[in-house]
Amino acid sequence: MNPITLMINECMTMASAMRKMNRWNQTGVAAILGAGDIFGGNNDEDGISLGITSTMPATNHPHSEGGRGSSGTHRSLSDNPLLASFLQLKSILSDAKDLNDIDSLTLLQPFLLVIKSSSTSGYVTTLSLNAISKFLTYGIISLKSKNIQSCLIQIISSLTHCRFEAADQNSDDAILLKVLRLLEEIIESPMSALLPDEVVSEVVQISLSLACNKKRSEVLRRAAEMAMVSITIKIFSKLKEIEPEPEFNDDLQTNFADTRLPEDLIGGTDIKPSEINTPRDSNSDTEAETIKEEEEEQEEPEKDHTESYGIVCINEFLGILVSMISPSNQYQHMESTRVFALSLMNIIIEVAGLEIPKHPALLTLVSDPISKHILQIITTTDSPALLKASLQLFTTVSIVLGRQLKPQFELTLSLIFQSILPEASKKQNDNFTGANVSSRNSLSKEMLIESLSLLWTRSPVFFTHLFIDYDCDFEKSDLSIKTLEFLCTLALPESALITTDNVPPICLEGILSFIAGINNRIKAAKDDIDSLPLHDLIQSRKKKTAFIHCTEILNQKPSEGIKALAKEGFIKDENDSKEIAQFFFSKSGRLNKKILGEFLAKPGNGELFGHFIDLFDFKDLRVDEALRILLKTFRLPGESQQIERVVERFAERYVTCQAETTADLPVTPSKRGSIPNDNVEPVRPDRDSVFVLSYSIIMLNTDLHNPQVKQQMLLEDYRRNLRGVYNGKDFPEWYLAKIYSSIKDREIIMPEEHHGTDKWFDDAWHNLVSTQDFKSDQHQLEFGGVQLCQFDKCIFEAIVDKLISTIISIFKEASDDHIITRLMSSIDKIANICLYYNLTDSIDKLVDSLSDLSSLSKTSFVDIPTDDGIREEIPITEIRIEKKNEDIITVSELAVWFGRDFKAQLSTVVLFRLIKKNDCKISPSWSKVINIILRLFENCLINPNLFGEFQKKIKLGPLPKVNARYIIRRTKPLNNSGLLSTFSSFLKGYSDNPPEPTDQEIESTLSTIDCIKSLNIPNIFSIISKGSHEDISMFVKLLLESFPEYNDKSKRFFETEVLFLLEISVCFCLLLNDKDLIDSVLSKIDISHISKKGQLRIIAYELLLMRYSEGTPNLIDTVKSITSFDKELITKQGAQILQPLLSLVDDDSWCCKTLLVEEEYWKALRSFGSIQTYAADIIRFLEGIIKSSNDITSENYVSILGLLDEISSLGAMGSQFEQENENLENTNVDSEYFQELVKLSKNSIKLTCDLGPIVQKKEFKDKGLSYSLLQALAHQCFNPCREVRKFAVKSLQTVALSLEISGDETITAYGIFEFGLFPLLIELTKPEVLQTDINGFALTQYDTFSLVSRVFLKHIDDFKGNETEIVWLGLLDNCLKFHQLSANSKTLFSESGSELLKNMILVLESNGSLGPEKEEVWKKSWEVIGSIYPDLRKELLSNETEDVEEKVENSEDQDKIEGNKEDPEQKVVGLEEKTEISTPEVHTEDSNSTDNIVEQDNQV
Repeated sequence: MNPITLMINECMTMASAMRKMNRWNQTGVAAILGAGDIFGGNNDEDGISLGITSTMPATNHPHSEGGRGSSGTHRSLSDNPLLASFLQLKSILSDAKDLNDIDSLTLLQPFLLVIKSSSTSGYVTTLSLNAISKFLTYGIISLKSKNIQSCLIQIISSLTHCRFEAADQNSDDAILLKVLRLLEEIIESPMSALLPDEVVSEVVQISLSLACNKKRSEVLRRAAEMAMVSITIKIFSKLKEIEPEPEFNDDLQTNFADTRLPEDLIGGTDIKPSEINTPRDSNSDTEAETIKEEEEEQEEPEKDHTESYGIVCINEFLGILVSMISPSNQYQHMESTRVFALSLMNIIIEVAGLEIPKHPALLTLVSDPISKHILQIITTTDSPALLKASLQLFTTVSIVLGRQLKPQFELTLSLIFQSILPEASKKQNDNFTGANVSSRNSLSKEMLIESLSLLWTRSPVFFTHLFIDYDCDFEKSDLSIKTLEFLCTLALPESALITTDNVPPICLEGILSFIAGINNRIKAAKDDIDSLPLHDLIQSRKKKTAFIHCTEILNQKPSEGIKALAKEGFIKDENDSKEIAQFFFSKSGRLNKKILGEFLAKPGNGELFGHFIDLFDFKDLRVDEALRILLKTFRLPGESQQIERVVERFAERYVTCQAETTADLPVTPSKRGSIPNDNVEPVRPDRDSVFVLSYSIIMLNTDLHNPQVKQQMLLEDYRRNLRGVYNGKDFPEWYLAKIYSSIKDREIIMPEEHHGTDKWFDDAWHNLVSTQDFKSDQHQLEFGGVQLCQFDKCIFEAIVDKLISTIISIFKEASDDHIITRLMSSIDKIANICLYYNLTDSIDKLVDSLSDLSSLSKTSFVDIPTDDGIREEIPITEIRIEKKNEDIITVSELAVWFGRDFKAQLSTVVLFRLIKKNDCKISPSWSKVINIILRLFENCLINPNLFGEFQKKIKLGPLPKVNARYIIRRTKPLNNSGLLSTFSSFLKGYSDNPPEPTDQEIESTLSTIDCIKSLNIPNIFSIISKGSHEDISMFVKLLLESFPEYNDKSKRFFETEVLFLLEISVCFCLLLNDKDLIDSVLSKIDISHISKKGQLRIIAYELLLMRYSEGTPNLIDTVKSITSFDKELITKQGAQILQPLLSLVDDDSWCCKTLLVEEEYWKALRSFGSIQTYAADIIRFLEGIIKSSNDITSENYVSILGLLDEISSLGAMGSQFEQENENLENTNVDSEYFQELVKLSKNSIKLTCDLGPIVQKKEFKDKGLSYSLLQALAHQCFNPCREVRKFAVKSLQTVALSLEISGDETITAYGIFEFGLFPLLIELTKPEVLQTDINGFALTQYDTFSLVSRVFLKHIDDFKGNETEIVWLGLLDNCLKFHQLSANSKTLFSESGSELLKNMILVLESNGSLGPEKEEVWKKSWEVIGSIYPDLRKELLSNETEDVEEKVENSEDQDKIEGNKEDPEQKVVGLEEKTEISTPEVHTEDSNSTDNIVEQDNQV
């Protein structure tokens, strides 16, 4: 539709509606066409006289009272200017071609007049509002319109002053809703940029008035609130376009304490019934006046409205909201109003928060009144709605403007903490002690915590930034640490008793987010934090910590505190009073003001106090202002003399400062405008005047603010008290009035005076605001990832122990698997962080806590409820099951309950994961880890053989598992179900068989086994073995402390556990080779309550350790104890001892020389030498000893011979196979065992022969050991084994023939027979010897006698005296015995023995030893010979002497050939190890004794 047509239509609609109203009821042509008559027939071409003539008052028309109620009465249009305005506008529009050529205000003025007119009905007003809305919506009135700014101003004015005749509430509200909608549309439209500050402020005030008027309907108020939200967003969005102000704008209002919303008069007005259908000249007058006002506004210059709304309007808007939320106005506004105001402020911060710091006036409003009122509401209100709104605003302000409002945030957060946990807050020493904050109810506490949670939820680095901004700030409290401690306390389940059930999870979420944030940052960190130098803020943090410690000492004892400050470098010289004064002046914030005041006022500290007060600048200040500044730094002492010293020194300093003031400036009046005008004479008090005035101010302060003073001092009284004080005159009245007003309005609060009272807050807030500097917080530092990690380390190090204890406590109480898993995941993250930052103490605490959580250190599980599938008592039972490849498992109480405890399994997995991540670094908490391993060992859940290679090398057998109480041999099927299974289980209860575990118990045990296997415990010991010397040493010491005590409870596993611990300790001791550690282990060894088998293994451990423990006193006793064990046990278990025993005499062993000459050592070896299994090892050992002949001495020679003889005797078992083969007449029967035994014996005999050259040394001869070799070889010549005997005889022959008769008679020809050969011949005649090989000894007898005859013939010339005859007769005697033994059988001796005798007789005769001339010998000889070989004498007599000599020579040559024959057996490989053996000397006392060799053997 054409805009002109549309407007004409609206004019006609309005005119029609108004004519139908009773008040303006009019008919006829004049009512329709009388517009020209109304305006005097003016036909102005422009047609814009509407605004001039329509506003003329209709004074020429007298009132006609009698005409009221007459329906036929006709009134002139001049009596109805509103109607006439529409008719005239219609006329103008009819002649118009373009609406943009007509003033926009002219177009809208009739409609605006209707809106503002209180005489119009609601219907007419609605039509006008609809028309205005339509014009704006359709763009008929737009930025292109003429005089649009004035038009918009008039539209806003009309809307904010909308009046109409009141009807029912619903109709009236509908109209006002249209008004609100129009206002909202205009403000949100681009045309709002043309509105000045006062117009926008008017919109804000009217809208707020509607929203806050409790007499309005709920619908209207809610609509007004919605409109205000949109208007607020639009207004404060413009803040981005406003040029920032460099400095504070003094023209802006700052104090909004008395600001009030305008009265809500918009809307319907009540009309008296008598006014209906009357001309109401008075009303017409009113309408005319209204039109006149509109005309005057139209005629105002446009320049007054050219400037768009800006900071003034925004400041005023914010100020109105400040007054609405002020606690001092809380009784003037409904609670909902205050909540609405807080919500609008929250929107403001959300929309324009980042722009506010650019405008000091707005930032000041937010920092002081708004933040203060928020804090007051938070700490005092019990209204949930008001508390929630204030908390929402607080969190928004903190997030957006936190850096600019750090003091406010710190105070607010601290007081919130105190209101939630008043008792915990009292223990903290921070900047806000002494607050009087009441505890909140549970619901309020939940709301507080829930609102604060937004702070750490929105940012993963919230706590770190908090730490940087506060904890690293020298003047701030440790807010980050305090917040985390606060969350830790409230996260505990018991905190629900003082809060609600929702608070602990919220706080726990904050803790977990903090942990997760740090963990993510260390994962993302590419560089090591140690690669960068510490940030200056971290250095500041360390100084701050040290400083706080010093101030704590200072507050207790100032003199000691000063020394501590000097020690930490905060002051250079503790004796420099000037420097100390400077410190007190600049750092008084953390000092106890009372202690400081008393210290400064001491008579001995006069110089210090003088330097201190000289630091104050009192220029251009009144005395009360200067005194107020001074008394902020310390508290006046209580003694009058001390107060006098302080005031006197203050007066002196004050006068000095005033004397420095420029002469042409007023001296005393304050810079803050304390002078009423410029003509006031300056006040210059002298020192005495200041002294008296200062005292009077202190007394006035007490009088005006002490509640116990009922009649306060008046200004006149104060003046009267100070007469004549001012340099002998009176102080000016204005001066004292200023002082009196200042003290009355604001008390001089002594530091810490109002702690615990209601006045504390005002004092604390004033101090906070007065010291705040916005400029210092303008720039936020940016930190890289590694730098953040440095700060993370500081904060985490300070709080980690609290975090661990908190999460562990919650974990213990948690029952939900999801919560349990998340908590344990957080513990794992804490472990990662501790490892990254190398927080060893915290890692130790984690290990300790996780060990407890694993429940594996429990001794009983009675506190765990049972069910039908678990027995109350679960004995340790070994059973084979169908599953797991029919593995044998051990069911126990621990295995069952651990398998059912998810928390315990999770804790154990994380524990061992942490241990491995930390490379198994040992700490004190490892005692619990060892205890866990032992508990698993006791319940057969881990393999005790952790060091398989070690056992293999030492030939140690595997460690046994702990014995179960019951062992079930058969295989148990699983998952039996049904009636038969149940009945079967019932019957088992009455059976004598071992109680079988239930299916549930087995399933739980299998779960435990799988969990324990995943831990890979053997790998832990492998990691430990690669650790440092200190770690291994500490681990061994912890192992020693874990040895069990023997009692009824431990006897089941005592021995196996002792062996298990000893083996681990021994392995690590050998790895370190630390004598002290080895001695510790040795001292711990106790074989009490240990079986013989276990003792044998322990001896092996001892021997291994003693090898490296020089000077061990128990070495010989330990070696000696080996001989006390049964041979059967040695045979089965001796391998584990032999290797350690032999290693004791290695060349590099400290005890090598000692043991090689120790008899007990060789006795111990003989215990093994007689056992075929170990003989080969000993042979190799002896080969090494013999090759290195230096280790063989006269002290161990016999012992070595005895050991070799012991091994040689092993061949006796070969006779069994020889005789069996002989009986079977099968020489092809092969026996490896027989061959091995014979080989060992022959090797031993060969080694015995190798001792021949050694025994020829002088030291052996001196000890009487010359014949011991012959005796040892002779012993094997009657070995039951033929092959051994044969080899022994050959070896004896070689040795005997190689012996050289010495001149010192250590070896004589007679001795060879007396100590070596005759005992052998006697043994060969003993029945018990011959019975061992009945068929084989005849040959041995012959071979032996042949050997003896050769030796006799070789040394026949070496005999002395009658030795020849004695030996000869002895030979004949033995020959007779041999003959008698072979008389019943044809043997080689009976056939060939005569030849042996024949040779000897011929030689004896040739050298004159035997002949008729020696009758007795000759006679005895032939008697014996005759009984053996009767024909031998005849045969000898027939031979000639030459033949005899020839035979003797041939015999000697044959002896040499046989003596040089090489041993047909292979030589045994020599031993690599060398030993020294000490054995006692063996003496043969009876040369004729047949037991010579046996005795010799026993001694060895």
